[in-house]
Amino acid sequence: MPAPVTPVAPQPAPIQTAAIPVPQPQRPPAPAGPVVSAGYRTALSAWLEGHKRYPDSARARSEEGRAVLRFRVDRSGRVLDHAVVQSTGYPDLDAAIDSMMRGASLPPFPADMTATDVEVSVTVRFALSR
Repeated sequence: MPAPVTPVAPQPAPIQTAAIPVPQPQRPPAPAGPVVSAGYRTALSAWLEGHKRYPDSARARSEEGRAVLRFRVDRSGRVLDHAVVQSTGYPDLDAAIDSMMRGASLPPFPADMTATDVEVSVTVRFALSR
């Protein structure tokens, strides 16, 4: 007579594990170029406000707006290139920015800025007093 068959308990399926990625701390991106000191940014803002001219034609039409101006300047303050990268939406206001920057002599770099030139982006606002 054949030997009795002993039922075998089913074996659980092996547990599969996957490596769970551990989040790594994010490092801030390195600056795109030479650092512009806070003092130089203040000097640039003062220069831009002092040299910005609100066109009479734009005033007469009550045009207001803000533009983003990007420019490169060397240590002596000479503007190497410039562009309005975001328009005010009004040709006369954008033209006033272009006129202000064409041939401009900005403040020279302070001693703590060692780069030969820097690229700067600023917002230029035109607002009528009410």
